[in-house]
Amino acid sequence: MKYMEGEEKKSSGYGKRPLWQWILIYLVVGGVVYGLVYYFVIAKKGGYTNTYGTPEQNQNSYQQTNPTSSDQAVESTVTIANYSYSPATLTIKVGDTVTWTNQDSVGHTATADDNSFDTGILTKGKSGTITFNKAGTYPYHCTPHPVMKGTIIVE
Repeated sequence: MKYMEGEEKKSSGYGKRPLWQWILIYLVVGGVVYGLVYYFVIAKKGGYTNTYGTPEQNQNSYQQTNPTSSDQAVESTVTIANYSYSPATLTIKVGDTVTWTNQDSVGHTATADDNSFDTGILTKGKSGTITFNKAGTYPYHCTPHPVMKGTIIVE
């Protein structure tokens, strides 16, 4: 297309955006993509598995078990609902197991503050069980929602 003298070529506008707008667009699109990947890959497939240390290291303080493998040990339950743990503090004996069951519509974890145990992300209706083989106090939180806090006291 030929332009007459003094007439400016008009741009479609794509190159006229300031840099901060492009950064904002990339951040929003990236956040949406990350959220979709999280929802469809991690949350829909039942979370992820424990990746903290070797099984020998983890055996010292806890052991992940099936709920049916207990010898006179007591199994206690913590319910996750309304972005909180109930009960928030639980006292058990050495060798007892704790099962966290998520009743919220979003995924939650029960992750020790010192990373000694982690249930992984539990989607709605899913449970994670930890057996505590060592006395102590184990504060824990939800990794995606750090304001959620709880404590397991093992006597």
